[in-house]
Amino acid sequence: MIDLSRTRAGLLTQIEAPDPAGGPLTDITDPRVATGDAHVRVCGRTREDLFPVLKLALSERFAAVPRMELLRDLLMPLRNALGNAFKHGNGSDPSKSVSVEIVFAQKGALIAITDEGVGFDVALTFRRFQEQERYFENEGSGFTNLHRAMSTVSYENDGRTLLVCFQCASSCPASVGDPSTDPGASSGEAHALPKVPDSVRLSTCLSAELAKFAGGCARIESCRVYVTRGCAGGDGESRYLLRVAGACGGPAETRILTGRLHAKEAAAKADFAAATLLHEAKILKSVRIPRPVARPEGEPRLVLYDFDPWMNLREYLRYQRSPTALQHCASRVGRALAHLHRSQIVFPNVQTDLVEDGLQGVFASAETCFQSLPAGSDLVSRFRASVQQIRERAASGRPPTRTPIHGALGWHCIHYGVDGRFYLYRFETCRRSDPGLDLGGFAADLLCFTLADHDTGAYRLGSDAFLRSYNSRAEYPLREDELRPYIALALFERLRRLEPPASTQAGQLLAALHAVLSHRGGGVASEVSA
Repeated sequence: MIDLSRTRAGLLTQIEAPDPAGGPLTDITDPRVATGDAHVRVCGRTREDLFPVLKLALSERFAAVPRMELLRDLLMPLRNALGNAFKHGNGSDPSKSVSVEIVFAQKGALIAITDEGVGFDVALTFRRFQEQERYFENEGSGFTNLHRAMSTVSYENDGRTLLVCFQCASSCPASVGDPSTDPGASSGEAHALPKVPDSVRLSTCLSAELAKFAGGCARIESCRVYVTRGCAGGDGESRYLLRVAGACGGPAETRILTGRLHAKEAAAKADFAAATLLHEAKILKSVRIPRPVARPEGEPRLVLYDFDPWMNLREYLRYQRSPTALQHCASRVGRALAHLHRSQIVFPNVQTDLVEDGLQGVFASAETCFQSLPAGSDLVSRFRASVQQIRERAASGRPPTRTPIHGALGWHCIHYGVDGRFYLYRFETCRRSDPGLDLGGFAADLLCFTLADHDTGAYRLGSDAFLRSYNSRAEYPLREDELRPYIALALFERLRRLEPPASTQAGQLLAALHAVLSHRGGGVASEVSA
C-alpha cells in the first residue's frame, strides 16, 4: 500500500538491511543476489530493458514466497513502476535512463526506481486518488495497482524515485511449487524429469547452434540458469539468460530463452516439431505460438523457445480479478482454437487419434477411480452416460472429429509473456483428433477456477464468451450441451493423473465433475448457477 510518510532509512530498518560494504553490484545475475545480503544497481532505458532480468532474479530470490503474493506485492508493482518511470517520468524519451537500486536483506528487499524527469506533486496526486477524483491523464491504473499491494510504497526525490519495500518470512528459495494451484497440470510429471542442464553445459550445446537465432556471427559470452519452480511454466522448465556478443562486431545483447526438459527424447522431438510447424504457419493471432529455436544435440530432451512467460492464464486472471478480463481471455482463446481447428496442418509422424476408440478404457478407469468414493457407483453411471455422447457424436458422422488439435489443452498451456502477449505452449500431444477435446480442456479449467472462487456468474460469462468466439469462426460450431461430456472427460483425466489422489486439488476436481454431471437440461452454467 502507498504510505507517503515512510522514508528510505525507515524501510531499510524494516527489512533489517545491514550497512552496505563497498559499492553496489552492477550485475543482477551475480549469485550473491540469490542468497545473501546484497546491494545492486542497474540501469536501462525502458521497462523492456529491465523487467525481464529483474523478474528472473527476484523470482529466484523469493521462490519460497507464495506465487500470487509475489506477483501482487513485488513483480506487478515493479513492472508498473518501470513503465511509469519511462512513460511518464522520462516522457518516453529513449535518451533518458531509468535506474533501479535493490537492497536485499534476510527479511525482504527495498527497490528504488528513479527516472530523469521533472517529478510531480506526489501528495496532491495521491490525495486525489484517495478522494476518487480524476488524477491521471491516461488509464490511471498505476496508483491502483501500487495501493493494492501489501508491500509498502513511498516516494522521494520530488516523485522521481519510487520506493517499494517487500517483506517476507523467508528469502530462501523453495524446493518445489504447489501443484494444487493448477488442476490442469500433471502433478506427477515433475518427478520423472531429469535435472536441467547447467549454464556451462548449455553454453557448450548452444554454441554450435547459435546461428539459428543470433545471425550466425555471434558467440555466447555468459549464460545464467534460472529454474522456474512454482512459477509460470512449471517444474522441469527453466529460463536461460544469455549474454550474446554482438553479431559481426555489433553491440552485445541479452537474450532470455525458455527451456522445456522432457522426460523422454521422443516427447521433446514431438514438441519441437509441432511448435515449429505451428509457428511457421502463422495461423494464430490472438494467442501466439512461441518460436522454438533449438533442440541441442548434446541435450536431445531439451527444447528451447525464444519467449519469456511470467504468468500462466490462471495466475493472470487470479491477479486481474476482473470479469471483463475473464471474458476477454476466453474470447481470445476461443478465436485461436477456431483458427487452429480450421487449419489444414498435418503434424509429421503423428497418427490420427480416434478418441472414441479409447473410451472403453476410460470407463474402466472411472470405475476404479470412483469406487471408493461416497455414491461412487452413481458417479460412474452418470459419467459413463455423459461421455457416451462423445462416442455417439463420432458414430453419427457429424464432422469434424479429425482436425488439428493441441491435444492436452489446459490453462497451464496458455501463458502471458513479458511482452504483454498471450502464448499457446506445450505441443508434444498435438495431433489430428476431435476438437472437442481442446474445448473441454479449456472449459474444465474455467469451471474449476470459478468454483474455487464461489463465483457462480463468472462461469456463465466466461463460457458464453468462449463458445461465442469459437463458434463465430469455427467451421462446425459446438453447442453447450455438446461441450459438457468433453468437460467431464477432461476433469476425469486431470483427476486420474493426480499424485497423491487424496488432496485439495482432487476435491476441487470432484466438485467440478459433480457440477458437470448434475445438469438439469440447461447445461453446465445453469448447474453452477443453481
